[in-house]
Amino acid sequence: MGVMRRKIFILLGEDDPQGQSTILVKAIGLLIVVSIALAVLATEPVIRSQHLSLLRTLDIIISVFFLIEYVARLWIAPLKPGNSRGISGVIKYALSPMAILDLIAIVPTFIGMISPELYVVRIIRLIRIVRLGRSNTFRKSIQLFHYAITSRKNELTISAIYTGAILFISSVLMYLAEGGIQKDQFGSILRCLWWSLITVTTIGYGDVYPVTPAGKLVGSITALFGIAVVAVPIGIISSAFSDAIRQEDSKSDS
Repeated sequence: MGVMRRKIFILLGEDDPQGQSTILVKAIGLLIVVSIALAVLATEPVIRSQHLSLLRTLDIIISVFFLIEYVARLWIAPLKPGNSRGISGVIKYALSPMAILDLIAIVPTFIGMISPELYVVRIIRLIRIVRLGRSNTFRKSIQLFHYAITSRKNELTISAIYTGAILFISSVLMYLAEGGIQKDQFGSILRCLWWSLITVTTIGYGDVYPVTPAGKLVGSITALFGIAVVAVPIGIISSAFSDAIRQEDSKSDS
């Protein structure tokens, strides 16, 4: 029994000092993606009406697999470094955030089996996307991204201040230019702030736009500054992320 528990412990990627994902862990990651795709497809009325039985069957099969995995992780929990032996180690794992999320993601499927009218509850399965955080590759990517953000926090702070200043100034100018003519759209600086945010981020829904020459001039200048608002932080983060990857590669080679 102890040998089998140890093998499962290794298969579930709990004992890999190099951070490499096992085949089983990769398969679990693939199933998570498939289950999320099924949950998304089930929200489309046409697909749901035509293939509800197939969607339910696949969902049940995947959920049973995840339930087995959940029980297996409970069983091997005492082997994890830092966990207590015996039942206390199992309880400690069961109360961990990741284990609770696992359970929350599994339960809706079985609720839908008991009460079909509650099938919509299964949308909670989308929480399974959080489980991708177990992947060593995903976890390492998050760590690199976090390093990239923190290592350039001063530059990003300056960029954020610059963005805030542009939003505020353009909102005030647009209020002065359009506030008296389009009171519903630009009747306050707060309303103008919505327009400024959409313009600066280059989204431009088109539901609110200036009609006066002064307003169009403010809009044009705001749009030009918006290019820098988007490009500057992206460039900072990209550069920092590349540096983080190079440092990680140099550590691996040494």
